[in-house]
Amino acid sequence: MRSNAALLRRLLSEAEASDSLVLPLLEPHPAALIVGLAGTALGLATVRVEGMPFVRELGWLALSLVVAGMLMYVLMQRPGIGWRIGLADARVEPVGQAGAPAVLKGAGWKLLCIAGSKRQSLALEFRHVDGGRPLRVFQTRANAGRAEHALISQLADVMARRLGVERAGLSL
Repeated sequence: MRSNAALLRRLLSEAEASDSLVLPLLEPHPAALIVGLAGTALGLATVRVEGMPFVRELGWLALSLVVAGMLMYVLMQRPGIGWRIGLADARVEPVGQAGAPAVLKGAGWKLLCIAGSKRQSLALEFRHVDGGRPLRVFQTRANAGRAEHALISQLADVMARRLGVERAGLSL
């Protein structure tokens, strides 16, 4: 898997200098699933339909589509979705996805750097002391390395300082 260290370094420099920051949702592009499923369907049809012309060529095409889908899953990310963090106005709002905006003004807000829901990943969440659903605004890829984890920790430090909220959780 490729590293997102360059992306995280860019986000860190934007967080230090810019009035707003877009934290992308790191997930595969849906086209990868479509290409992979098309290859699987073609492969099954090639095997099951008797007397189909060009069976060998269609089999290779099906295998190529499945491999292309797997490569797309690893290499292509879905663009234009995530969370916009207004560092100047302490506002968090979804970009290209469902979710409710939140204003982080007032006491009681925390930015947590915690273990993510994927294996060896870190996540950034905003929580309020009054409870409610945590607002997860970023999560690293599965099996992210120590360098990426350190960059996420630094990003959390900068964001908490700029937003004027408490920083809690893991610190690397």
